[in-house]
Amino acid sequence: MKKISFAAIFLLLGFSVVQTLRAQQANTPQVPIDEDSKKIMYREVVNQDGTPDYLYDRAIEWFRSYYPNPTSVYTVQDKVNGKIEGIARLTLKYNDPDGLLRDAGIVQYNIKVELKENRYRYTLTDFTFKTASRYPCEKWLNKADPAYNPQWDSYIYQIDTTMRSLVVKMKDGMKPVVIKKDEW
Repeated sequence: MKKISFAAIFLLLGFSVVQTLRAQQANTPQVPIDEDSKKIMYREVVNQDGTPDYLYDRAIEWFRSYYPNPTSVYTVQDKVNGKIEGIARLTLKYNDPDGLLRDAGIVQYNIKVELKENRYRYTLTDFTFKTASRYPCEKWLNKADPAYNPQWDSYIYQIDTTMRSLVVKMKDGMKPVVIKKDEW
């Protein structure tokens, strides 16, 4: 009888561990990883009618509407070559033991917008957590790390949802402004 009980407990424990691992994997956002650099990277070429100059002006207007202080973000503004680059930041949050929402720190990321005739490409990459030294956010994806903290999943989720929202707002901001005529 003891052999059966021991085997049943062993099977239940094994099943429980497998289910826990599957649940953790299901809760982790699937951020896009660049195959070459192995870094988190959001990149897409978007077809949008317009000359490079027009698209550049739309992109600058979008930067001004999205970032509270866009001049602190820009590192390159090159209208001639159709390129805007910058280093932007986002604040991560966490719930403390009392249930209060607190700042967890700042993540910096690179943003690049390249403009050509009737299309543009955005690239969001190099996500680093600002600490005493640079801490690549890709480390938060490693659940086998002995220092793994379940809070990391929340941080990755916040990065992912913020970047996906940024992309939607950028695409909307890059569309031509529709001027409605007041016909009465």
